[in-house]
Amino acid sequence: MRQPDNIIRKTILAAGAALAAALAPANAQEAPQAEPQSVMMVLDGSGSMWGQIDGVAKIEIARDVIGGLLDGWSPNLQLGVMAYGHRVKGSCDDIETLIDVGPVDRAAIMAKVNAINPKGKTPISASVRKAAEALKYTEEKATVILVSDGLETCNADPCALASELEAAGVDFTTHVIGFDITEEEKAGLSCLAENTGGRFISASNASELTTALVETVQIVAQAEPEAVNEGPQGVRVRAKLCETCDIVEDNMFWWVNETEQDLEGNRKEVTYSGSATKIFELPARDYQIVARYGGVAFTTTEVTVEPGKLTDLVINLNAGHFRVNAALTVGGDILKDTMFYWVYETKTDLEGNRKEVTYSGSAEKIFRLPAGDYLVRARHGNAFAEQTITVKAGELTDLTFDMNAGYLRVQTTMSTGGPALEKDMFYWILQPEVDFNGNRKEVTYSGSAKEIFRLPAGDYILRSRHGVAFKDTPVSVTPGGITDTMVVQESGRVKLSATQTKGGAALTSGVFWWVYQPTGDLEGTETEITYSGTAEPIIILPTGDYILAVRYGGEITRTNMSLKSGEEKKIEVVLNP
Repeated sequence: MRQPDNIIRKTILAAGAALAAALAPANAQEAPQAEPQSVMMVLDGSGSMWGQIDGVAKIEIARDVIGGLLDGWSPNLQLGVMAYGHRVKGSCDDIETLIDVGPVDRAAIMAKVNAINPKGKTPISASVRKAAEALKYTEEKATVILVSDGLETCNADPCALASELEAAGVDFTTHVIGFDITEEEKAGLSCLAENTGGRFISASNASELTTALVETVQIVAQAEPEAVNEGPQGVRVRAKLCETCDIVEDNMFWWVNETEQDLEGNRKEVTYSGSATKIFELPARDYQIVARYGGVAFTTTEVTVEPGKLTDLVINLNAGHFRVNAALTVGGDILKDTMFYWVYETKTDLEGNRKEVTYSGSAEKIFRLPAGDYLVRARHGNAFAEQTITVKAGELTDLTFDMNAGYLRVQTTMSTGGPALEKDMFYWILQPEVDFNGNRKEVTYSGSAKEIFRLPAGDYILRSRHGVAFKDTPVSVTPGGITDTMVVQESGRVKLSATQTKGGAALTSGVFWWVYQPTGDLEGTETEITYSGTAEPIIILPTGDYILAVRYGGEITRTNMSLKSGEEKKIEVVLNP
């Protein structure tokens, strides 16, 4: 059921008011005038933003939410707006700066945002890079807020980009809001935030998107330089990887919660920070402090804030790192793309399954984990490998996988020496062994005419299909090698049409076609090869002779047909001449 527009508007207006209240100083006349921060908001303008939530297009929800957000915008936050995928279909270069970074002009911003017409692809990495460069991230503090409803679709690695920008930037942060995304898509987006010290928030409707943007802007505002305060009351939080280790300087996240729990065992969040070292100014009372290093190393403790005192809290995370990458074979070049890693606990449940700890789609990744033993599983295409590893507190362990894999590059031509096909091809990679029923196990599949398969080294059967022409080709994949295979499909293409008189106009409806083997079985039953209910179909067949039958009205006309390898021709059938 579509949510009434007035309810959406009320939610957004309330959030704007809440943001204004949260960002307003307690005494405006005494508030310190901080140096304005620069923020670039990157909006998803890809075609999927026309998808609907509760009967309302996601782009319309985003426009309304942003309008409400701007009503409570802090004067200490300068804002720019970029969008991608809103001008050209299928282009990875469709990225535009709608508003340069500067003081907020609500009317100007909303005029640009309201003009966004989603239609294209999702070049997340290139957009975030362009936003960072616009903010001069290598010279100044820079913050990007990304709102996206899907994953990168332009053959780039957002996780690796985030690590690159974090390393090169003075103080670069990306906060990510995943709007109406799946659990599987979260891993591909959250690393943009995690790898830059930002925060990832998932939102599934207008209310949650409003809350997510308000929380994100509050986080950015809290990161503004704090005024000098003699004798702050609260707690200063820092962390170490081990008892004798130095203080951690990055990838720390802190939550301050009330100690009381509700009926479901949850605690109310008081405040949050993504700074490695943070002073929380708090009323005197007890609090729960939750520390997170990276994505999964958590530690929880309680602290008492006393009146007029600053408590210094240093937490031992008992955590370490391991750096993982992979090569096709021992001693080979490190792979730069199409790698996925899963980290599991080593123990199994009663069904033999292991609990997943974390995941990454980066070709090279540093995992930050609690000290202990883990099983790491790697995937490159359809090649898998796994290995156990021990993470030690305060130490970095390196792990390089030998994928024992290679590449199979496949193209197809209809006849020997003919051009490679550009469409209408399907491939299956099958195990060479057959089961008791004569079937082979499928390894992978592709509907691209030209494909590169990433496979474990070994022998396979490549099954190709062009129309109804099938062919099985034995292939071998060597470790670290590329096997090029040009399949000669021995097929042809024929365009069929039917007329009522020779040379007459082709019929455009009510025509049905059948293609049969030229000879029947022992009982005389014809074997059907293919069928079409299109008036003028293009049919792809193996080379050979056939019987062609066409029905129009209540009458059937039959004729013989031959097709040579690589042949492309037209056949006009005159109905019952």
